[in-house]
Formats: sequence, C-alpha cells, structure tokens
Amino acid sequence: MRHESGVRWSTPHQQSARLLIVTTVVASSALLAQHWVGVPWWLLVVLCAVAGVGTPVAWWLRQQAARWDQQEHALEATVRSALDADALPLARDAALEAFGVHRSHLPIPYLVRDAHAEVLDAVDAGRPVLVLGHPRAGKSRLGAEVVRRHCADLPLVVPAPPAGLAQLFGAGASPVGTVIWLDDLDRYLRPEHFRVEWLDRALRRRNVVVATMRAAPYECHLPDRGGRGDQWELLERFRTVWLRPDDDERARLAASVADPRLRSGVLRYGLGEYLGGALLAVERLRAGESSHPLAAALVRAAADWRRAGLDAAPEAVLRDLAPHYLPEHDRPHDRQPDRPLGSQDADEAVRWAGELIDRTVALLEPTPSGWRVFDFLVDHLAAQGRPIPDATWDAAIDHAGHRLVAVCHAAAVVHHRPDVAERAWRRAVERHPSAARFEADLLRRLQDTVPDTSWWTDPPAGPPWF
Repeated sequence: MRHESGVRWSTPHQQSARLLIVTTVVASSALLAQHWVGVPWWLLVVLCAVAGVGTPVAWWLRQQAARWDQQEHALEATVRSALDADALPLARDAALEAFGVHRSHLPIPYLVRDAHAEVLDAVDAGRPVLVLGHPRAGKSRLGAEVVRRHCADLPLVVPAPPAGLAQLFGAGASPVGTVIWLDDLDRYLRPEHFRVEWLDRALRRRNVVVATMRAAPYECHLPDRGGRGDQWELLERFRTVWLRPDDDERARLAASVADPRLRSGVLRYGLGEYLGGALLAVERLRAGESSHPLAAALVRAAADWRRAGLDAAPEAVLRDLAPHYLPEHDRPHDRQPDRPLGSQDADEAVRWAGELIDRTVALLEPTPSGWRVFDFLVDHLAAQGRPIPDATWDAAIDHAGHRLVAVCHAAAVVHHRPDVAERAWRRAVERHPSAARFEADLLRRLQDTVPDTSWWTDPPAGPPWF
C-alpha cells in the first residue's frame, strides 16, 4: 500500500482542484471576452455570461472553502484526539496516552478497582463523572478503562487545555454521541474556558463526560466561608468518585499479581502509586545522574545495600559508600573513593534523594534505621548488571548484625561471590552460632538448589568457648 508523504496543505478546501478549475474557467472567460477579436456573437454572449455569473460564484466558493478550512483547522487545533479534520478515534482504539495515562516500566494489566463500578454507574445514568484522588492514585487509568470497555464504540474527544472547550463550544461546534475526556479538569476551569451551559449542551446531545482531578486543586474550588468557590456551580454538576487509600483493596489487588516483587510493591505503596511512581523515580534518577551525581550515587549505594540482602542503610554508611558510585569525572582530584564526603555536599545530596516526587514516592525513604531505596529502583539498577563494589560488601558484613546469613545467601546464590559469602558465614557463626545454623537450614529449605560450597553444607565450628 502506497502512502503519500510530503507537506500537507493546511487549507485543503481553498487549494482544492475543483475550486481551482472554477476560478480558471471564470478568469479565462473574462479574458477571452475582452481580448478575442472576431469572436462570434453567440460565443461572446456565453463568455460574458460565464464571467458575469462565475465571478460571484467563484468568490462565494472561496469564502465557503475558507470557512470549511477554518472549521477543520479549529477541530484539529482544539481536539487532541482528532486523527484528521473530520475523523475521531473510537474509544476502544485510543491509546492510553491519549487519556493522559502515564506510561509504566512495569508490564502489568489493568486491575479492576473498587471504584470502577461507581464510575460505570454514573456513566450509565448519563451524569458527568469526576474521578478524584491524590497524585498517582490511578485516576486516569480507572476512567480510561471504564471508557474503553463500556463506551468502546463512541468517538473520543479530548479538548486541548486550557481553551479547547471554549474554542469548540464557543464557535458553535457541538459533539454528538461522543466521549468527552477531561484529564486534570482544573486545567479547563477558568470561567472563560468552561461554562455550565456548555456542559449542559454536551449532556443533552448524548455525550459521555468523564474527568479526573487531583484532590488539592479540587479543594481550592470548594465554597469557603459561606461563599461559592470559583466554578463551584460547574463542579456541582459532576458525580464525584474518590480514589482513597484502602488496605482491603490494596490486599485484594496485590493478591491478583503473580510476580512477588510487584505484589510487594502494590502492598507497600498502592497500585497506582507504585506503577506511576516507578516511572517518576527512574526519570528523576536519570536526571540526577547529570544534575546531582552525588545524590544519584547515594541512591545506587542504597540499592546495592538491598541487593546485598539488607534493608535500610544507615545514613553514615551511605555517605561513606557514595564516592565508590561516583563516575571518575565527578570525583574531585583530591578525594579518594574511601574518603568520606564533605558534610555540606552530603546533606544536599540526601535532601535531594529524599524529596517526594509529585508527593507520591521518593528515591530514598526515611525509616527508623536509615534510608530505604524505592523498591522498583532495586530491580531497575540490578538489571544494569553492575557488580556490587567490594566496599559495599565489607560495609554490609560489618553492619548486618543478625542479618549476616541473609548477606551470605545473597553473595553466594544471587551474586556468585563465594569469597564474600564465606566471610559473612564465618562472622555469623562467630557471633550467633545457633541462630546462624538455623537460618542457613531454613534458607536451604526455601531454595530449589543449594550452593555447592563446603562452608555452606559443612559450616565451620563455632569458637572454642561455645
């Protein structure tokens, strides 16, 4: 199949062949009637008639073509979902990005939320529905799935914010029998950009109106001290559906996830928060590798701490380890990797890494025992295949305490470092002989295969006094 390429005219009606032919015939008739010497009288009458009648007809056609081009240009400019001047995608064919759903690094299908039925009830009742919640709660994905599943055959209209609705309805255009999708409704809420009568007109013409909005902007529009908030009359028309943190729903959703790591992330953070936060965390870390290399180094050190079988890392340990994760060109010439960081640099790096991203997740999360890296980043950084530096293994063995067997197991089974594993095992037997043997036996039972090392299957004896 051959596809045309090149520059497309933005005024196709004014550039149409039919209009060009009409204009050419009229102009040629006028020229011939004026300059053709010896033309038969009857032909002269015909040419004059064509020129006389054709000139206003051609002018009217050009005006009409300009009007059509203006209307089609307005549609393409104000409706993001428009495929062409007169074509809209069906809801079932629209990509999730068209609904404002953030792409995810995690391949997980849609999990039906408890609020799904509530949104569907509002749509079936012909009411405009507004899905509310905190950032990354999954508002857009919930609304998009309701629309794609239950309004699949309706065309999708996504007005361009902030003035797309005003340009569409204000020009006299009225979608009929479509889905009007308004993601982040607060972007449209200035009085000149969205009016109550436009919403009423859309509903009268059998349109499904679905919107999303974060809780904080919604609160700003609530009536205050007896007065009506800006655009509150409009917001009152919507049926509100809230997405709130719910432990029972979180447990139900996590139980339907096969991957144990994804399940853990959903349980810890929530479904939308974990899926949306994963993308934000990766992008922030990538940006930080250029703009905040020391903070990125702290995050990498904390991730390797988790990969080594531990959990939260003490801040002092991270500060000591961070230089080992700095690229060579970011290390000051007078600093060796085993020298601690300056207090001011490290304080700024910890602050940056611990900031909440879109008030949802942080690269480093504070805990009573130290800083814990965001779960998804552990797998993301592990997939890059970088080995854990020896300095991190040394620090892990020194600070593992009762978790020495976990470090031993991670070194032997996951990272294939029998030298590190043996050191951790001997340290564990010296400090906690009976507990170390019990934990080792438990890990062997949990593993399908046992590391082929003599020190594991035949651990060294405890110290003489034991």
